[in-house]
Amino acid sequence: MTGHVWWFSRLPAHIVSRIGGPRNARSSLTLRIITAALMISIVIVDTVTPYEIAAANLYVVVVLLSVRFSRKRGVVFVSATCVALTIISYILTEDGNFKLGVINTSISLTTIAATTYLALIIESARETAERAQAHLAHAARLTTLGELAASIAHEVNQPLTAVITNANAGTRWIRSTPPNLEKVASSIDSIVEDANRASEIIARVRALATRVEPKKKWLNLNTVIHEVLALMQTQLSENRILVRTSLSDDLPVIFGDPIQLQQVVLNLAVNAIDSINAVGADNRELRISSCKTRPCGAEISIADSGIGLPPKSVEQIFESFFSTKPDGMGIGLSICRSIIEAHGGRIWAKSGAPSGANFYFTLPGSLEAIL
Repeated sequence: MTGHVWWFSRLPAHIVSRIGGPRNARSSLTLRIITAALMISIVIVDTVTPYEIAAANLYVVVVLLSVRFSRKRGVVFVSATCVALTIISYILTEDGNFKLGVINTSISLTTIAATTYLALIIESARETAERAQAHLAHAARLTTLGELAASIAHEVNQPLTAVITNANAGTRWIRSTPPNLEKVASSIDSIVEDANRASEIIARVRALATRVEPKKKWLNLNTVIHEVLALMQTQLSENRILVRTSLSDDLPVIFGDPIQLQQVVLNLAVNAIDSINAVGADNRELRISSCKTRPCGAEISIADSGIGLPPKSVEQIFESFFSTKPDGMGIGLSICRSIIEAHGGRIWAKSGAPSGANFYFTLPGSLEAIL
């Protein structure tokens, strides 16, 4: 029996490495280790106990646990492993009534199969909900981009106007007698620089407008903030809003989808502009800050000097279809919450002092994402 236990002790690393990809980087590794350890514990108990004890029925817990962090392929792998371990335990068991062991093993296999079927149905429903959420988030992005259409057009028009100006200047310099090639080269360099600037703006807008599957990667939230502010530069200027940023230099990298996180910052910033315009006060400020949180996460704060939040709405503001705007749809902040929570973070709001509103969200950093 000692040899059997030694053989089982070699399984955890293999199981952890084969269970499907992470649903949430922050907790998936812990859940995978717990799942593997539970499987090993069950198979050992099922082997050392007599046939009369159907310990293999506990594998239903393992299968249901796998749904928390794995896709369909991972659930099927966990289920198949449980079936294999049940059969191995049956073969290696030395004590008890053999016929009763056949019955208990059959019941255990049937229970595992039924639980797997239900788990796959749960996973299919989850994937359908995630697709619906992605479609809704895409619609919200398009709505926000629609509000920024004039600003975006102006941002693109500026470098294109500069391209035309430099092209005309280059033409004059090359037609002069003698041609001033140094000035021509300078004009061409300026054209390339302005064309690249226009291309970057169009690429940002296209990324936000295109409906694609979320793609997470390691990123710096300060970069996300800078890209959103670059897209909103004209709108901020036209609304006479002063932007104050206080971005930490030691911000940890975050494992997330840049487009989704840009959507969160963009939505909160657009809401801040609407809130400031609703007041019409001389103090028109948008304050954005970032800082490191313990042990190694990141916190973003977006505050405004606008109309603020009614005390009763602070708890409801992130609920679907709840809006403090007369013409609001009530989906923007709800989507922001879904995105942040899907990244393992949290989002909340507070009334500002003496006016305005403060929105905060935190995300796990590199170390927290692994633990």
